[in-house]
Amino acid sequence: MTTLQPSRQTGASDAFRPHQGVLLECRDFVSQRVREALARAVGEVGDQIQARRMGTKNAEEAQKLIELQVLLRGIGADIDRAFSSGFEDQFQERAKTSNVGDSFYESENGFFPELSLVDETEIDETLAVKNLATRLERACEAENQDLQTRVAFMLGESDIDNATNPIGPTAICEALKNICWSQEGSGGLRATALELLIGRLAGELSTVYHDVNALLVARRVMPNVRPRARRGKASQRMAVRKSATLPGDPDPADVVKQIFTARTAAAERADWRQRAGTVDLMQLLDGLQQGRGDLQFGGQSFALPADGQTSGNVISALIEAGLSKQASSVDGIVIDVVATLFDYIFDDSRVPDAMKGLIGRLQIPVLKLAMMDHGFFSNRTHPARRLINSLAQASVTWDGPLSEDSSLYRIAEGIVVRIQNQFADDPSVFASCLQELENYLAEQERYADARAATLTERLKERERVDLARQVGEDALAAHLANEDVPAVVRDFIRDTWTRVLAHAALESGATTAPPANSERWTNAIAAVGELVWSVLPKQSMEERQRMVKQLPAILRNLKASMTGAGIDEARQKAFFSELVRCHAAALKAPVATAPAPVPPAPNAPARPTGPLPGLQPIGEEPTPEMLELDLLTRGSWVELRDESGEVRRVRLTWISPARTMYLFANRQGQRALALTRAELTRRFSNGEASTADQEPLLDRVVDDVLDELRG
Repeated sequence: MTTLQPSRQTGASDAFRPHQGVLLECRDFVSQRVREALARAVGEVGDQIQARRMGTKNAEEAQKLIELQVLLRGIGADIDRAFSSGFEDQFQERAKTSNVGDSFYESENGFFPELSLVDETEIDETLAVKNLATRLERACEAENQDLQTRVAFMLGESDIDNATNPIGPTAICEALKNICWSQEGSGGLRATALELLIGRLAGELSTVYHDVNALLVARRVMPNVRPRARRGKASQRMAVRKSATLPGDPDPADVVKQIFTARTAAAERADWRQRAGTVDLMQLLDGLQQGRGDLQFGGQSFALPADGQTSGNVISALIEAGLSKQASSVDGIVIDVVATLFDYIFDDSRVPDAMKGLIGRLQIPVLKLAMMDHGFFSNRTHPARRLINSLAQASVTWDGPLSEDSSLYRIAEGIVVRIQNQFADDPSVFASCLQELENYLAEQERYADARAATLTERLKERERVDLARQVGEDALAAHLANEDVPAVVRDFIRDTWTRVLAHAALESGATTAPPANSERWTNAIAAVGELVWSVLPKQSMEERQRMVKQLPAILRNLKASMTGAGIDEARQKAFFSELVRCHAAALKAPVATAPAPVPPAPNAPARPTGPLPGLQPIGEEPTPEMLELDLLTRGSWVELRDESGEVRRVRLTWISPARTMYLFANRQGQRALALTRAELTRRFSNGEASTADQEPLLDRVVDDVLDELRG
């Protein structure tokens, strides 16, 4: 296991001050792990070059390999210190300005020729770093994406890219490039050394970033990053499409831009029958939707795979069979994009497999709809998009495994079958199915809310009692902090007199502040003040005489307040027995000449101390958990994890008036759970609770595909 080592501090920016310590810890972790990997890589590459040199019979190549060995030895001699310093410089540059727009590192994909010696005349430092950073990024794609999301959060940014991530692949490449370029040698040899070292590092960086993400989860930095699908499929399909574009055909990039733009949607929907070949293609899709096999289109046969109606990307299989090549340019691009959307849906780890199977059975109907109505891509409120979103969200928030016996599965399957059987060219079936699903979900929520509501009155009363007790505790804080008061009296004040004051507060209806016009409260405050005075050492004859004179009234007031608050006789007698000894000790104190303390006036109300219930002390910084709780509203979904790691998904159905109690119920309405604010804060803090991602599935998928195509 790698031990984190401290490193020099170089005036980190205030931009990430709330998480500065954690971000610096991540920097040191990445730096140390990469240094260890580079030290190994230098040795391994040196051995590889030695073996290659011994096997070559070309004198010129042998000379270049010798020079490369010398250069590598120079790199390895100081790699630990040089990379530590260089990587920290890259970190500081990016951490101070996390949104460095239009960096020259942003580029299309590219790779350096593997294990080749680069001609000096072809060297371009910028291109070298750019391409090699892309190579590293591809090698750790999933881990890097999660890390970028977390680093952006720590920097206070909505998003960062590979070039501006202070611990990302580009920062690593740039630091290593500077080390290589600091060595004596030709540009070609330095670029070759850089490429060889990056090639070795690419195999280890995913593990490094995986461990950094685990470190951040342990530090409670976004423990539930939004799942991301594997990238590359959209750009690969568009690259193939672009290479096959014939003269006169529209540019695929322009078509993609158009179908994702709302202003073209209305016109496209009216024109689909006029596109060459679209009607014939739609007839093929109708036949596939009805389960017919060996259908002809463009002189070629098409059929769905044997399991195509239940699993896997059917549209991808049709593309591999040549469907998009037989279609018109626009229809072919729509087919490619819809196939990619379903790739992303199937890659989403949040959606249960059972629901993926049902959504997968909508592939052909959705493809037909997208060809007829390009508004499907651009309109977030499109009924078909909302239907898929609702199916996915309902399954994600289902408490427990989603099986064929689940009511949600049965409803969803009926909807899918209805669309498969009824959808031809009238999209209204999607709207009516959406309404059916929303009615079912709304009825589920009403049922869950009604069952949970049976607890709310009891929870409200519990909150009132807790708040009243807090008011009493605040009012008694000064007495409890006085160490001159005997422990038995302080225990009595803490346990019993808090109940007396809470009872007085509840009786007056004041549960957030001391009651202003309550005689019972005023008398109880005066009585406890007299009690405290009576047990303090009496160091003058005047005090002793006053105590003897006032003691009967003090005891009467104590007894009256306890009786009024419902304190039983046995507890009262037990305390008064202890109180006799306290009073005897007070009277036996040595006589002193100092002026005696003046007992409080009988009716003087005590000033409350400490923060009022539900409010933060002035100057206390809200924690991330407090902020997360404050953002919860009725209807918010929360994931709760137990000790075994099992996750329950529950919906917030009620928040108490003072926001100290939260009532949750699962979607099925089978069980409810009430948590105090303190308990919920604790669970958020230690990872046992987290807000569930409620971003609609298809909206997220479309955004991801668009991001990939723009990149």
